[in-house]
Amino acid sequence: MARDNPFAKLDIASISTDKSPVKPGYAMTGAAKTVVRSIEDLAENTKKLMEGEVVVELDPRLLDVSFVADRLSDEGEEYQELKQAIKESGQTTPILVRPSSYDSQRFMVVFGHRRLKVAKELGISVKAVVKKLDDITSAIAQGQENSARSNLSFIERAYFAQNLLASNMTKDVVRSSLAIDEAMLSKMLGVVEVVPAAIIKALGASKKIGRDKWLSLRQLLLVPALLKVATEFTETAGFVELAEEKRFDELHDYLKRYKVKSAAKKPKGNASGRDWTSSDSSLNFVMNTKSKKVAIELSNVEAKPFSDWLSGRMDRLYDEYKRSKTERNGD
Repeated sequence: MARDNPFAKLDIASISTDKSPVKPGYAMTGAAKTVVRSIEDLAENTKKLMEGEVVVELDPRLLDVSFVADRLSDEGEEYQELKQAIKESGQTTPILVRPSSYDSQRFMVVFGHRRLKVAKELGISVKAVVKKLDDITSAIAQGQENSARSNLSFIERAYFAQNLLASNMTKDVVRSSLAIDEAMLSKMLGVVEVVPAAIIKALGASKKIGRDKWLSLRQLLLVPALLKVATEFTETAGFVELAEEKRFDELHDYLKRYKVKSAAKKPKGNASGRDWTSSDSSLNFVMNTKSKKVAIELSNVEAKPFSDWLSGRMDRLYDEYKRSKTERNGD
């Protein structure tokens, strides 16, 4: 007998998509606490979704992919090993699907996309558990399953987070689905908001490339000239023909060499520059100065709110600056 749906008694409607994420360490009261607790319950119960459920065999042609993408490529060594294992021993672990919202004869995959793809390629039916789930539950289940299997790269997780937000999920849902804190989510979004989608697609899953290297690439691409160079370089035939696992390092090293070469060729003049990045990587500051002209550029997610904050305090900051000059001259 199938077990009761662990999500049946949860009030999904109480989770609003316009709630602001709650920062770790900040006290929560009222509705905010209810939202977070409900999401944590969903994440905790995800692992129970498959327990005691009836496994059915479905025609792969009746299944649609999840409403939110989480992978950038499937053709790696892990996929080939999975395909060979299913070919030799059959599909041992069912996938999770939900009834389609627009066609009663179809289903949407919650997780198990690679197993579905293998079934299509081998021309066999796919084993699945069918459950009625809403978008929030599906998103958390999809993210938790991928986190448990640890087979998504940093950029795929960041890509998944971005797609969840684009699907009107809150940051609370995103953090729960990926089992990450606010600082990590900020770093992930900082990367996918700066590195163009075309470059991310060209680099692929980059399975062996972690957070630090992606943050380094992000810093390089904040320079408009390097962004242009990167876009052109990733479109060349030679780059596209590289094995996926070699592409990131090829681009990263190329940009670093280009930056050094450009700096060496740059004529000396009166202009000078400096840059700064906040400790949480959410604000970048670049300042280029000449004798009587200073250009300041703020970028990243905190650029607009920080500029508003700064502009509202210009009188006080300038007064402090004038007083500091007077104090220095009086010494």
